[in-house]
Amino acid sequence: MTLVRWAPMQSEYRDRFGKMFDEFFNSNMDESVINRVWSPRVDIIEGENEVRVYADIPGMVKEDLDITLEDSVLSITGTRKPIEDREGEKMHVSERAHGKFTRRFHLQETINAEGIEASFKDGVLTLILPKVEKAKPRKIEISAA
Repeated sequence: MTLVRWAPMQSEYRDRFGKMFDEFFNSNMDESVINRVWSPRVDIIEGENEVRVYADIPGMVKEDLDITLEDSVLSITGTRKPIEDREGEKMHVSERAHGKFTRRFHLQETINAEGIEASFKDGVLTLILPKVEKAKPRKIEISAA
């Protein structure tokens, strides 16, 4: 009789997990699944006088973007179009997501909504959100009655 050591991570379970990860990362996902998860990545940096928002939106033009401010909610909305098929060409791999996206951020009351600036260069949307000047403390004089 031969004794065989049972090593679950080197047998059936390892194969199952390997297949699961291979299917997840290498599968041809349905286009609707890819579009559902498409959302530009952002960095938000707060300084003393302003808040800056940087959104990575490569492959788009500024006409495809819409920025709104309503009830202290800043919304960035846009649509990235898929690459058009050309005559005689065949798409082999398509991993870049496309479709409509919306990112929303609730702003503090310390933001001056009238002074917000937006620029778009090299696939990066930059928003400058200036802070309102805080009320400065003042001394109140007491008058004689």
